[in-house]
Amino acid sequence: MNKKRVLGILLLFFSLVILFWENNNLITGNAVGGSFSFSVVNILGFVLFVGSFILFISGKKTLDKLVIPGGEDDWKKGRLDRTLAEKKSGRKIEKMYWMKGKDSEEDILLLGEKTKPGERIGFVTFPLHYLEYRELIKKAQRDGKFPKRVKTENLATGQGLKEWVYGTIGLTEEILKRRKLDYKKNRDEKYLEKLKKFAHKFI
Repeated sequence: MNKKRVLGILLLFFSLVILFWENNNLITGNAVGGSFSFSVVNILGFVLFVGSFILFISGKKTLDKLVIPGGEDDWKKGRLDRTLAEKKSGRKIEKMYWMKGKDSEEDILLLGEKTKPGERIGFVTFPLHYLEYRELIKKAQRDGKFPKRVKTENLATGQGLKEWVYGTIGLTEEILKRRKLDYKKNRDEKYLEKLKKFAHKFI
């Protein structure tokens, strides 16, 4: 879980304890017509309550990892531009990670080795490729090669004809196949490689 959110939960708990303890009329049901005392304790409780709310909001915006896949030159440029725009937006990013797998399956296996449960990960890629990654994460979790309780989101880049073709092939492949995930050197996928090369010629 994000550290800010943990701190936000603690502050919220302590603020409620302070406010309810100081204003026991809230507990006894005599709040109507009662007066709120502007004591130091009440002010402290209110400040802690507001602080916890701010931490909750900012915690949701934080990315533990922003991951950027490789690919063709125009894809790399689009992903880099999207990454820079995200950083300029003021969003806090704990770590940036350039994916170096030989394909999407290797990307997820390598990412799984560097990811901890409860992290939030942003994928900078086009929507169909993100959906392929989502399918791969589910399978990697099934195989015990990716931690559970990980939240993901798509920092989407443009999706034209080329992206649509590649994305459809990749997503369909992951939906249909049921084998355990493995690194490319251990796989026998000659026919799939021929299909991808054939599609590449006409795009």
